[in-house]
Amino acid sequence: MDGLTLNKVDVSCSCLGVNVRVVYVRRSCGDIGRDVAALLDCVGVSISGRVVLKPNLITCEGPPTTTPVDVVEALANWFMGCGCEVIVAEGSGWGDTWEAYRTLGYAGLEELGVRLVDLNVDQYEVVEDESALVLKKFELPLTLKDAYVVSIPVLKEHSITGVTLSLKNMLGATLGEKSRVARKGRFHRMGLDECIVDVNLHVKPSLAVIDGRVAGIGGELGSKPRKLGVLIASEDLVAADAYACTLLGHNPLAVRHLVLAWKRGLGNVNLDEIDIVEV
Repeated sequence: MDGLTLNKVDVSCSCLGVNVRVVYVRRSCGDIGRDVAALLDCVGVSISGRVVLKPNLITCEGPPTTTPVDVVEALANWFMGCGCEVIVAEGSGWGDTWEAYRTLGYAGLEELGVRLVDLNVDQYEVVEDESALVLKKFELPLTLKDAYVVSIPVLKEHSITGVTLSLKNMLGATLGEKSRVARKGRFHRMGLDECIVDVNLHVKPSLAVIDGRVAGIGGELGSKPRKLGVLIASEDLVAADAYACTLLGHNPLAVRHLVLAWKRGLGNVNLDEIDIVEV
């Protein structure tokens, strides 16, 4: 792809240099449970305690506009197998979160022992960070406090930001505006790209798992499906999003919130400094 450089390596995960950002890729996905386990084992995730899985359920519309429930279920099973308490948490931007849970099959996760939370109405505490770009003060949902947060977006295009991936997905990890149809509209008014960076700064997600088995083309709502057959995982959300951009033909250096996140020190957007590990 013109102007884009990808470093592909075929080595065991333990052989990679510590100064290199690593993105793990699983192709030709078949058994989602096995695929997720292979990714997380290679990433080296070792966690106990509370895990919050954050899918993209912007509305009640099915995939690829929203995250398929099977990948979230596979992640929940993996973390519960490690003895973790697992919560699925979302604050839908266009509609009722619980309606999305029921319509898209997420309500069934409760039978596995997973707790579902609507972050639009969660309890919160105000946190402050003067280094934030615009959100110096932030209402942090208590469900997310001190949790291991996993961002699980669909690999999808967006009409304003170009792409909506693991970083932008975290805008749903915020309180909702009760009086508005667009429950996250304040971020658009304050500066969307800056708010994406600041929400990630405050929430501090630990892992990205991007579902690119069927990507969403053309925008955040009414996405048209494109089969890519790929899952992506990384502890560097910026690097994961940078690589995912290339699969849709987008240059990550042209995606403003990725560049801002990189400059803020949230991860690496430089493709020539990112190793892509096929799992």
